[in-house]
Amino acid sequence: MAERRDFFRLKGRLEIEYKVIIDRFASTAVSPDTTFTDTISGNGMTMFTAKRLDKGTSLEMTIKLPNDKSVDTAGEVIGIKEISEDQFEAVIKFRDMGTQDQDRLVKYILREGVKAGPDRKK
Repeated sequence: MAERRDFFRLKGRLEIEYKVIIDRFASTAVSPDTTFTDTISGNGMTMFTAKRLDKGTSLEMTIKLPNDKSVDTAGEVIGIKEISEDQFEAVIKFRDMGTQDQDRLVKYILREGVKAGPDRKK
């Protein structure tokens, strides 16, 4: 049976800043880690990390879009894959994303998907 998705998924590289949430809030004393997406949709993404993140880990994230725009969201690690000894691919499901942020992200993804043409990934 084919997997059904609620949102179009775009393969592309966007910069992400993230912090691990502990006790409902991310530490303000720790600077965020920076990484990049592999794929992104309106309700989740895959991103590369240098650290292993356990399933269930909550994250606070800023997704940097072109033209100095960004989207703030929280997310949860729902999968992790080791690529090499010091590189992992984390599957993130977005949580607590505001409607305006989600609209901004989905518009960006759809616009870039149209530019990519028939080779885009869904």
